[in-house]
Amino acid sequence: MEIRFRKATPSDVEEACPLIYSAAPEAFDYMFALRDYRALNFLRFAFLHEDGLFGYDNHLIAEVDHEVAGIGAFYSGREYLSLGLGNTKQVFKFYGFFDGSSVFKRCLQIQKVVPPPKKDAEYVADLGVKEKFRGQGIGTAILKRQQEIARSKKHRFYILDVAANNPRAQKLYEALGFRVTHERPFLPSGKPGPNSRDTIPNSDSFGCTVAINYVLCPLSLRFFPKEF
Repeated sequence: MEIRFRKATPSDVEEACPLIYSAAPEAFDYMFALRDYRALNFLRFAFLHEDGLFGYDNHLIAEVDHEVAGIGAFYSGREYLSLGLGNTKQVFKFYGFFDGSSVFKRCLQIQKVVPPPKKDAEYVADLGVKEKFRGQGIGTAILKRQQEIARSKKHRFYILDVAANNPRAQKLYEALGFRVTHERPFLPSGKPGPNSRDTIPNSDSFGCTVAINYVLCPLSLRFFPKEF
């Protein structure tokens, strides 16, 4: 099976956004589902813009036989500020001032569990694979390709986050050489719980985002590779 990589374009919106949403449905619903608004509606709106965390320009597409098979977003702390500002503008443009303020507050609460990466860290986000292609090495291929790019950028860390209730994803990351560095619970109030803990006392070690479940309060596990 040949996997081809390319930058996402606005025309990918209908295939790409469900895959982005599948990466962390509980987190996306917590941040962006508000009254009549659905998280996918906002993700589609944001994807069509070039800038921002969820913009098409920030995403990589993996294709098999000209079909979108997977997607991922990658950025370092150097790009995070501009991407975050773009995302904030999109939130207020989509929801308006009052609802946008509520959404913005929720985004800040999620950030307590998934803090921004450092400048020398390559962060993996929005990693999703279409169901028919799962178990065929698509996610592994995306991660390995971007890891080489991160090396070429001289980044010190390659990082991601995953929910503690997502053992399938954890198994994949550990097979690729990632290891847990932190565990952080997330409560519905958005405040870290008292049982939040660091598994490795190294403040310079971080990881990447796949899913966070705030309802059942699982721990968000932060991973980074054993060797990079």
